[in-house]
Amino acid sequence: MYLDKELCFCEEQAVTASAVSENVINVGEDAGSGSPVRLKVVVDGEDFAALTSLRVGVQASGAEDFALFDTLFESGSIAVSDLKQGYNFPLPSLPVKHKGYLRLSFTVNGADAAAGKLSGYVIMDDQTNM
Repeated sequence: MYLDKELCFCEEQAVTASAVSENVINVGEDAGSGSPVRLKVVVDGEDFAALTSLRVGVQASGAEDFALFDTLFESGSIAVSDLKQGYNFPLPSLPVKHKGYLRLSFTVNGADAAAGKLSGYVIMDDQTNM
C-alpha cells in the first residue's frame, strides 16, 4: 500500500478526548465518482487505555474552516479491548456525492483516554496480506 502525505488526515495523533484530525484534505467534490475511494484509520503507535470505546467519523464541508459540515458516516463504537496496535476501523468507501473538504472526527466514550494514537489516510487499495 502506498501512502501520500497530501492524503493524510493524521499520523500517530494522540486521541485522549473527542477531537478532529490534525489535517483537512481537499479532495474536490464527487471524489468517489470513479473507482472506490477508501479510508484507512488504524491504531498506530500506542494502544488505547482508560476510555470505554471510540468512534471514528468522516466529516465533509464546502469550506476548509468547517464552519458548516456534514457527517458522511461513522464507525460503530469500538471497545477499548479492541483498540490495540494495528486495529483497522471498519469504514466504507467515500460516497459519490460529497463536499470537497474532508476530516476525521474522533468521539471518545466514557472517561478520557489515558493513551492511544491513530493514523488516518485516503487510500485507493489496502494491503491485506500482512
